[in-house]
Amino acid sequence: MDEPSIKIKYASELLSDVAVTLMMSGANTSRIKKNTQRIADALDFEADLFISLSGAVLSVRDRTTNEMHTIVRAIPHVGVNFEIVSEISILSWKTIQEKYDLQKVYEQLQKIKKIAHYPKPAIWFFVGLAGASLSRILGGSWLEFFVTFIATVLGLIVRQFLTEKHFNIFIVFATASFTAVSTVNICRIITDSDLKSAFAASVLFLIPGVPLINSFIDILEGYISQGISRGIQGSVLIFMIALGLFLSLFIFGYEFFN
Repeated sequence: MDEPSIKIKYASELLSDVAVTLMMSGANTSRIKKNTQRIADALDFEADLFISLSGAVLSVRDRTTNEMHTIVRAIPHVGVNFEIVSEISILSWKTIQEKYDLQKVYEQLQKIKKIAHYPKPAIWFFVGLAGASLSRILGGSWLEFFVTFIATVLGLIVRQFLTEKHFNIFIVFATASFTAVSTVNICRIITDSDLKSAFAASVLFLIPGVPLINSFIDILEGYISQGISRGIQGSVLIFMIALGLFLSLFIFGYEFFN
């Protein structure tokens, strides 16, 4: 069997990079397939894509030469960035309308992949503020507001640090939950105050909303296996949040509930 040409290999690498980047950034299965296939069609290729949580298998056929090439890519966990998802969707339409070639799509994709998240201090402040505001909505005092803010920020810093060090995502969530709840427990002991609202709100920043929403969307759109796997991942993440919470209560005592 003849070796695939450089062109089909390059196209396979590029299209798989599109799919993996979308998956890493929080896109649902339907969006990933539509964007990847739209770019492939515009470049005169056919693309068949299978996606799981940990990897993607992509088969590409050149409509001109009938050459085929299959590539398997691992999908690391990076974090949700809907701006990247949106920009790749725009790129897929531009590829059709402005007749981009492989090199142009590659250059645009590299620019999109460099889109950064918001600055960390801004993320810490606004996520902390959201958690603190939830504690007030739950009927907490201003003391609980500030305690929740501090607990949320510390938990978020731990989560970001461990993620950057490529720790297992489940360990990351359990450790971040433990950090946030332990902060509340320490403040409870120091102030000798009832901080139940702070306790409830301090771990809400960890709730895996995107995997759970994408799970529901995937199942509704017929991607049952992908939807179930995302749902299981989200459920295990929630369990790890509860585990970190339980460990903190076990160490600091259960009188918190009295």
